[in-house]
Amino acid sequence: MKDFFKHIFDLYLILNIHVALAVVALYLVFNRDVNIIYVLFLLSSTIVSYNFIRLLSFGGNRFFIKKYYVKYKGAVMMFLGLMTLVSIWSFIRLNLIVQLAMIPLFIITFLYNFDYQNVPKFRDNGIIKILIVGFVWAGLVVLLPHFNNIDFNILLKTILVFFFVIMLTLGFDKRDILIDQTELKTLPQLFPNRMFSIYFIFFIILSGLNFIIYNNPINWLNELVIFLSTLMSYRSNAEKSFYYTAFWLEAMPIFWLFLYFINNARLK
Repeated sequence: MKDFFKHIFDLYLILNIHVALAVVALYLVFNRDVNIIYVLFLLSSTIVSYNFIRLLSFGGNRFFIKKYYVKYKGAVMMFLGLMTLVSIWSFIRLNLIVQLAMIPLFIITFLYNFDYQNVPKFRDNGIIKILIVGFVWAGLVVLLPHFNNIDFNILLKTILVFFFVIMLTLGFDKRDILIDQTELKTLPQLFPNRMFSIYFIFFIILSGLNFIIYNNPINWLNELVIFLSTLMSYRSNAEKSFYYTAFWLEAMPIFWLFLYFINNARLK
């Protein structure tokens, strides 16, 4: 029974359901007017796109992940097929302006792992890779939901999410430093002895944006999440277990949303 639940939990992580819930959590944190159709699109499209990328990029020492796709191939394909249908259905029901605005994000996601006639994939450059991840998450979480009424505050929130996601992604780059090819040139590979300074800069940027955007008591809650997320990402390394980054670090947006719920319940 213990092994059964472990397999279920591993599939939950490996099929990127946890990642999708983290994206949805960030959306709920930064958007008070919730669009259920958009939530369904975020959830399903994140699962589909992340699995699409993963299925094209098995390599290095990621056999632990690959074996689950092979062992549960039928169930995985049915699940991804269902998520694809949900993604298409929810996309069709979105506002036309939002649909058109998503096209650049679709193209970037497709090209992220697309190799054509020896043209390097986006993910083959560590700096470009991490910028794309931050841009796509920030665009989906903040920019697109407010595409019809973008103001300065929305732009600041977009930048905050952009840097927050990049900072979290650094934790995954630190974890993979021993299996990533040296040509990838991730920040931990380029500046192994400067990571504390890099994280400190991210913390200052995120804290500054937080206090500019939220001139109310909620900024202290955000500051706590920013501090804990920065600390957890900084402490990530190749010796940590798979679950440290895949579950705990990826769960920081979910933890952020949980704190919001507690704070809102306390104020009522």
